[in-house]
Amino acid sequence: MFPILGRYGSFFLYSFTVVMAVGILLGLGLAALWRRDEADEGWLNTAVFVIFFAWLGARAGFVAGNWAYYAERPSEIWQFWQGGLSYHGAMLAGLAALGGWCVWRKRPFARDAARLAPAIILVTAFGWLACYLDGCAYGAETTLGPLAADLPDNYGVFAVRYQTQLMGLVLTLLILPLILWLGRRWPDTAVFWLTILLLCIIHFLVDTLRGDMTGWERLIDFGLGIMAFILYKNSRAYRGGP
Repeated sequence: MFPILGRYGSFFLYSFTVVMAVGILLGLGLAALWRRDEADEGWLNTAVFVIFFAWLGARAGFVAGNWAYYAERPSEIWQFWQGGLSYHGAMLAGLAALGGWCVWRKRPFARDAARLAPAIILVTAFGWLACYLDGCAYGAETTLGPLAADLPDNYGVFAVRYQTQLMGLVLTLLILPLILWLGRRWPDTAVFWLTILLLCIIHFLVDTLRGDMTGWERLIDFGLGIMAFILYKNSRAYRGGP
């Protein structure tokens, strides 16, 4: 829709980059405000570490999924500012980074994970918005209806498509107040893994309507969702919850 916000000489200001940067900053702000009563400044170091590796994983996942293109243009692999990020790569790398950092720095995984849960939701929502503006994560072609509109793919070709980006955005934002409410009532690990589970369910459902899926993304959603469900149930059972 609006992939480029402006041009300054030879420099292009891409909407994807701007929206994701705003989402990350707002996510950090939300994490800081949500549990500001907790005397713990170390969570910010955790967040920065996770963001860095999630960004690397997002780029690596996108490059791997489009290797035929990047094999002929290796100089573009690290041009992050042009967009081209994988949600699934970011999620897997971010989870690995969170676990690794907590082990390395002897941080409480449950507390850090729960504090970052709302931020993860917010950044994911902004990712859907960024894709809407950029034309990525576009829907499959369909007929006119309440869930469809005349939208472009990432090549700028317009057609009547499912509004997958807006579906993902709305569904993701809907779970944010739930997690914020449960965050003060449930065990930290249960809150975090429920967050991951709900995000997996949303992506799995919305991805079925996308026009740019290869199949492996849904496998990741399914596998990660199963793992999150098991860990969520175990954390609730451990504390005697339903």
